[in-house]
Amino acid sequence: MNKIAYLGMDVHARNCVLGNMDDSGSFIGNLDFITSENNIINALNSIKAKEKYLALEEGTLAHWAAQVASPYVSQVIICDPRENALIYKSPHKKDPVDTRKLCRLLRLGELKQVYHPEDDQRAIFKAAVQHYHDLSHQLARFKQKIKAMYRHWGVIDVFGDSVYSAKQRERFLQQVKHPSIRQQLSRLYHLVDQSAAMKQSAKKSMKQLGRKYPEIREFKKMPGIGSVGAHTFDAFIQTPYRFAKDSRLWRYCRLGVTDRNSDGKPLGFKRLDPSGVAELKSLSYRACIASMKGENEVKRFYRQSLQCTHNRKHARLNTQRKILSVMLTIWKKGDAYQPELFLAPSK
Repeated sequence: MNKIAYLGMDVHARNCVLGNMDDSGSFIGNLDFITSENNIINALNSIKAKEKYLALEEGTLAHWAAQVASPYVSQVIICDPRENALIYKSPHKKDPVDTRKLCRLLRLGELKQVYHPEDDQRAIFKAAVQHYHDLSHQLARFKQKIKAMYRHWGVIDVFGDSVYSAKQRERFLQQVKHPSIRQQLSRLYHLVDQSAAMKQSAKKSMKQLGRKYPEIREFKKMPGIGSVGAHTFDAFIQTPYRFAKDSRLWRYCRLGVTDRNSDGKPLGFKRLDPSGVAELKSLSYRACIASMKGENEVKRFYRQSLQCTHNRKHARLNTQRKILSVMLTIWKKGDAYQPELFLAPSK
């Protein structure tokens, strides 16, 4: 029996490949089996080692497979496949080869772990928030199609939201000459109504699941943060202890700055890192813009930042980062929201 086994598993809908490497770096071999809970458990139990460390690449089945495997191994790591250049850039990309490389990267400690919720309740809450945003994006796409179709057939004056109104639709439809096109637009209107109803139902479900998390109530006390923004931040961050520094939170929210250089020479220009969660960046932007309408602590912070940077874009980005940092701080400390938090410097 080996002391340590480094395992890498490639999980697909129909089959799995489990690679096994010992603590000296010798690859023992692969196990191929049909994807199922029992087969995963049996494959892991067949590996004879005192300690077993398993690596999976992030994917649709990764969370389920990790939950199944967790009781039968010492540790499960779900890693970011985009960071595994040794695997995805290889000219010989096959599951048996990939699992061997995954075992090697696990043994060397070169995998970048992807955070997953520690319990099902948090995972269900996050899924509810993601579902709400998916329906919001779907509704927006249907609305864009309606306007695009009107313009394509010569109805130009479709600015604003009146074109979607139930009372105004007939007026716009009568401007389209062809009956077939009017029927297509009527179907799109029906999809808009259905999506809007499902969106409201999803929002209600999201709020019900969010009632058990008291930090959401504190988030909503901040200027510019509404119910959707508060639930979104809580669902995607999951736990306030994920980030040791505010800069890591900003990068996760697509507000970190990419500065690449070699031998002291810049490689390209500084820009925002596109990796991260777009919804978190959007909520910080909406909160910043909404808070500019009145006199409050967020707007005062923006003005102070503008005096330092002399650049409206940089001042806005600084304000967005500060909003996220304050939300994380009150969650981590379990304190009530205080406007004075916008006077404290970010870490």
